[in-house]
Amino acid sequence: MKKRKPTLKYLAIYMFYLWLNLPTASAVNVNFQGRLVESIPCEINSGGLIEIDFDNVIIRGIDGDKYRRPVPYSVHCSGAGSVRLSIQATAVSFDNTAVVTNKSGLGIRIEQNGTPMRLNQFIPINLTRPPTLTVVPVANPASLPDEGAFVARATIISDYQ
Repeated sequence: MKKRKPTLKYLAIYMFYLWLNLPTASAVNVNFQGRLVESIPCEINSGGLIEIDFDNVIIRGIDGDKYRRPVPYSVHCSGAGSVRLSIQATAVSFDNTAVVTNKSGLGIRIEQNGTPMRLNQFIPINLTRPPTLTVVPVANPASLPDEGAFVARATIISDYQ
């Protein structure tokens, strides 16, 4: 009996049958999505405006103590974790804890628990006992403000660290 040498034809048929018996593969696309955030925001004062009226302030009576007013605010955060608070505003040139007003020589100092609070810097807070914030007019001793209505604006920001 003669042994037959496998030919290229038989080898191709054999490879085709092997290929047919291979398990079939399946492909599925995968999508990944999300949102990057600097941090999870908290809600200040239920999103409402905070207005503090000093009424009439006697220019020569501005001493950084008289005319002090509380800042009525609340902080609500939706998750757990370390929370921080900041007052964002432009400071007057003579006091880096006082917000600039439309009157030259007049600023509104922000205080945290009775201590001047640096503007534009975050401080850690306890949500169960947020700090007491107060504001008080301060005058530049070198240049007292002129008479007239005054306005100052700041933004309170709170979020997770």
